[in-house]
Order: sequence, then structure tokens, then C-alpha cells
Amino acid sequence: MRSLHRRFLRIVAEVLQPIGSRRGIDGSGADRRRGLIVELTEKDRQLLALMQKNAREPVASLARQLGVSRTALQERIQKLEAGGVIEGYAVRLTREAAQNSVHCFTFAALNNKSYPDVSRKIKAMASIQAVYAITGEWDLIIHVAAETLEKLNREVNALNEIGGIVKTASHVVMETKFNRNIYAAL
Repeated sequence: MRSLHRRFLRIVAEVLQPIGSRRGIDGSGADRRRGLIVELTEKDRQLLALMQKNAREPVASLARQLGVSRTALQERIQKLEAGGVIEGYAVRLTREAAQNSVHCFTFAALNNKSYPDVSRKIKAMASIQAVYAITGEWDLIIHVAAETLEKLNREVNALNEIGGIVKTASHVVMETKFNRNIYAAL
């Protein structure tokens, strides 16, 4: 059962973690998903932190802040993109623009034999924003978002109906105090 649990954790780490937070299974900064190895330097980490604050910052400005040439920085960004460290760029909505959605974090305990099936079913649900494999009494934290409380309730009920989920506990977000959208794991 433990090997099945470890296998599921690898599946979750590869498939269900949010874009930008994926790391090698061994916890290193190297990206091994596509057979490529990109070791992150301190400058890379500084660059990624700046880009996560503002991905539209001009390369020349980033280069000045980091004390490197524009050409060298552009090449490094391309290497990080090709190596799978930077998987894409996204838009962050203001609180006012996002206020029409209701968020919930659902803790889920799973039956060990059902991990692959549960993973596929959760991934297919459009309302699921992120899934985190965790230690302790619970196996997963599932971030669910919906337009209304009624729709959120339907989505949480749908989670509860997935075979292999033994029990859940849901917590609705009342207010977001702050959100850096920066993955400290980098």
C-alpha cells in the first residue's frame, strides 16, 4: 500500500500541482520532467521572483536590477522556458475583478487503491484550481472556485461523490488577506 501511496504522490506532483510550482520529485530545483536538467542559480531565483511580481517588466529593466546584460538575461529566460522552469505567463486579477468567485479549500482522505482514478476525476473538474498532496491525516488539499455559493456547493458535492474519496472537510474562504502568487519553493 505504501508503494501505491508513493506512486500517487508522484502522479499528483507531476500532474496536479499548479503551474510554476513544479519541482523535481527529489525536491531539487532541477526540472527532470522532460529529461532536461536546469539547475537554478541564485540569479535565476532572483529573476523568477521579479518576473512573478511583474512578468511584463521589460528585459532591459530586469537586467539592470540584476546587474547583468540584456542579452545574457534574454538567453537565460529562453533557457528557463525551454527547460520547463517557466511554463507560461498569466494574468492576475484585481480583488474587484475576482470578487464574483467563491473559493473553498477541501481536505480529502482517499482510499489507497483509488489514487489514480481519483486524480483523473479531480483533474477533469474545471472548478478545481489546484491540488496539493499533503502529509498527516488528510491526503489532499483541493482548491475549488465557483461563481456562486450554490455552484460551489454543487462542486463540493461532486467531489464527495467521487469513488475513492473516503471523507472530506471543506473550508470556504471569507477574505484573502494577501496573495503573492509567488511560489517560495523556487
